[in-house]
Amino acid sequence: MKRLVSAILLACAAQPAFAEEFSDNLLQGIEGVGVQVRTPHVRSNRFELDGPMLERHIKEQLGNLQVPVLSESALAEEPGQPYLEVGVNVAHAQGPSHLYTVTLKLREMAALERPKSASVSMALSTWERESMGIANRPEAVLQALDKMIRLFTQELHRTNNEEPS
Repeated sequence: MKRLVSAILLACAAQPAFAEEFSDNLLQGIEGVGVQVRTPHVRSNRFELDGPMLERHIKEQLGNLQVPVLSESALAEEPGQPYLEVGVNVAHAQGPSHLYTVTLKLREMAALERPKSASVSMALSTWERESMGIANRPEAVLQALDKMIRLFTQELHRTNNEEPS
């Protein structure tokens, strides 16, 4: 088990914590987002992370960083219906150590090019980051999520030439 943890630590250190940046143009004109939290996969009785708690946390962070969180009805009216999809996975490794991954994706509805008689659209990821690491407490997982939310909001504000106060 120690070798597994060591191998994961080396892999985390060798690769950047966040994926390469997508084109800034993909964030152009986004005025707010919806939030969708996938059911967290937590394989440990020591980490209390559930969907409703994560959703409240994310909405609070976005509000603090001046990104409007859209209601379902407002989201339906927004071009592309942009929403942040969040995924959290936690598994017990050894002792107090837990391996985690946190994924944050901006997903938007996009029309696919088809013959004129068919109209097809689907949600596509237009911005995505993932973080992985080892944590001894749930707060460390939330800190990784907060870091990705800050990155998203910084890129969103920069792309739209906004200065958050």
